[in-house]
Amino acid sequence: MFKVRGIVNMSKADYSRLVLRSKRARALMALPFAISIPRDPPDSIMIVKELFNDFNLSIIATVGDVVSFNVAAYWRKPDLRVIDLSTRRSTIIQHSDIDGVVYRVRNERSTLNYESFSIMRNAYASVLSGNRVTIIVDGEEDLLAIPAVLEAPGNTGILYGLYTGYLVLIPVVNEYKILMLKLLTLLDRNECETLRNCNSVNNYGWKNS
Repeated sequence: MFKVRGIVNMSKADYSRLVLRSKRARALMALPFAISIPRDPPDSIMIVKELFNDFNLSIIATVGDVVSFNVAAYWRKPDLRVIDLSTRRSTIIQHSDIDGVVYRVRNERSTLNYESFSIMRNAYASVLSGNRVTIIVDGEEDLLAIPAVLEAPGNTGILYGLYTGYLVLIPVVNEYKILMLKLLTLLDRNECETLRNCNSVNNYGWKNS
């Protein structure tokens, strides 16, 4: 168990949510792109440290339990980590070093919950205020790499691991934000599900219908 200074639960029953369901988006996120490092830790983490210096990045955001654990073990605690407390092989991972602010969100496998965008936005605001933040996902965190990039300030590096062994670094620049937006546009109309009644237009131009 871990002690935290503040827990924020954004999963209220009356929250109108748009869930984007896409096996294609998940498959695309499994491809190595951006800066892909085919090395095991600690070598991969040492390379990332050098790349952070080269790109003048200061905020570390990790998506996934293994990469979050390795970054903390071989470098420093991430400023923002997104974890579901398990691995692809269903192994439970204990993160005994979690501190700061903790958010919780439900996100089922191969889905991207619209709520995750607002949580990610709040999480980065908390990081910029000097807090260390953890987002614990009830379900699967893979696709949360998309809002992690879209909502990130410009001095952020997003890190996540692939089951093929690559460690991926996405420096937050406009080109990669555009790429994540394109991933969203690949979702077909029949891959979108509206939970409860929500007729607003979100920040990325998606009309919930």
